[in-house]
Amino acid sequence: MSIPKHTFPYPVFTDHYIHIYNPQEDVYTLETRTPKRGEVNFSYEQGQSYKEWRTNDHTFIRDDQNRWHCFGITKPWLPGDNSHAGEGLCFHALGPQTASGTFADAIQFQSWIDQPKISEGGVGWAPSAIKVDNQYNLVSSQLDRMVSDDLENWTYAGKLAVDLNDVGGDVRDPHISLIDGVYHMVMCCSDKVGLSTSKDLVTWSKMKVIFKPENDNWRTESPFLVPYNGSFYLFWCLWDKGDSTCYGYSTRSYVQCSQTLEDFNGPAIQEFHAHAPRVIKDEDGSWFMSSTDYPHKGISVIRFNWSDE
Repeated sequence: MSIPKHTFPYPVFTDHYIHIYNPQEDVYTLETRTPKRGEVNFSYEQGQSYKEWRTNDHTFIRDDQNRWHCFGITKPWLPGDNSHAGEGLCFHALGPQTASGTFADAIQFQSWIDQPKISEGGVGWAPSAIKVDNQYNLVSSQLDRMVSDDLENWTYAGKLAVDLNDVGGDVRDPHISLIDGVYHMVMCCSDKVGLSTSKDLVTWSKMKVIFKPENDNWRTESPFLVPYNGSFYLFWCLWDKGDSTCYGYSTRSYVQCSQTLEDFNGPAIQEFHAHAPRVIKDEDGSWFMSSTDYPHKGISVIRFNWSDE
């Protein structure tokens, strides 16, 4: 993709990736699953312990003690598996306790520690975390919602009522952010990105399409909405249906910019290598972006700045 000359701030990496979370050996607790893609002769067996685990779409949130947590898709992995078989569990990684409590100090090499995985409420499918009043929320690709007072004990709170009639039924990978007192949820809608808004996380507007890639072989993955300096930035990961070498999944990600939330179409303003990127603004105003399963297994984080040049 050709990146045009910039006319507004754009993200630029200023460091290297730091590998913060390396999934540890654990027991697979879901029903036995068999990969369906490729020639495989194994299954993921319920009750079996697996050394290797993979991560995918994830989300970050800070608790009341200024300690950071990460939740996301996880599955055991055996060589030869390139499918989603075995997904459905949600990993929970706890960041280190630091004197400052800042995200910058918490991104230490392989310092995030596995906590018990969550199997309820469908939050093993691309969860988005957000705190509303005194309650933590995890919202899944199926729009199921889990709530917690402590980020450890979770209760199912029903499904978000979002009208998807104008975008089709293939929706996934939600991200919810609070912008000017309104909750904004972006999601993948087949090959597009849609947006719905709410004032209370209960009543939502009809989801409408705000972006579609120009390449017909491209689908969107893992959208993430960021307001900055009077503009809005849409980060997204590529799923290239024309690339058989990786079954469509890619480490190529892009950023779109718009002056409004209605339309992000047009050329990307930045391209970079990351999978399912998530953006974190540190307590002191520093900016970071995470990536899953690239360039290391698990979760890695890189610092970036906004450049005007």
